[in-house]
Amino acid sequence: MRREIPLVITFVVGMIVLLARIFTAADGGEFILAKWAGELTDWVIIVSAFAVGLASVNLFRIHGDIVARKRPGWINSLTLLAAIVVFAVIGIAARFGAGPFFSELNQNLYDSIISPLGAAMFAILAFYIASAAYRAFRMRNLEASVMLFAAILVMLGRAPVGELIWNQFPSIANWLVDIPNTVGQRAIMIGAAIGGFATSLRILLGIERGHLGGVE
Repeated sequence: MRREIPLVITFVVGMIVLLARIFTAADGGEFILAKWAGELTDWVIIVSAFAVGLASVNLFRIHGDIVARKRPGWINSLTLLAAIVVFAVIGIAARFGAGPFFSELNQNLYDSIISPLGAAMFAILAFYIASAAYRAFRMRNLEASVMLFAAILVMLGRAPVGELIWNQFPSIANWLVDIPNTVGQRAIMIGAAIGGFATSLRILLGIERGHLGGVE
């Protein structure tokens, strides 16, 4: 029963939300399934909140054990746990109107800590992207050669020096971005949509059971 009940709930909820997007009331009003789908959407928010709480407990369990045993890198784990507590307390106080002090402190913590750390993370990722681009653009075959040539044209079209060399580089770069690039992106999106639909259908029919974990 621990496996069948989640499968039945998944199927019923999935079909209600799916059919609510397809059928409408005969008089043009709101179909009953649309009301149920709205209620289920609210339940998704509740379940998501519980999932965040469960993830927080799991973080405290794992990193608390690392701190207690003083394993390598326990300082990082302690910093993570302290940050979770501080941000949670200040955020809750600011959310429930404990005073302008907590609201300003919450905003300052975001502007002075989270935002710079996010910028630093993306700045570090730029080096990995550059390394991946170097490996991808090596002229090992015809496809890599075409991609390298297109990348050079786009960079010349976007950089000010490219227009100084030849005033048609920006037009070529715009065409490459608007036409071939858009075609490739749409093909990827269509493939991802088909894959998502197939996975959703497998979950609804109970074929895909990975989300149940080890429940038998």
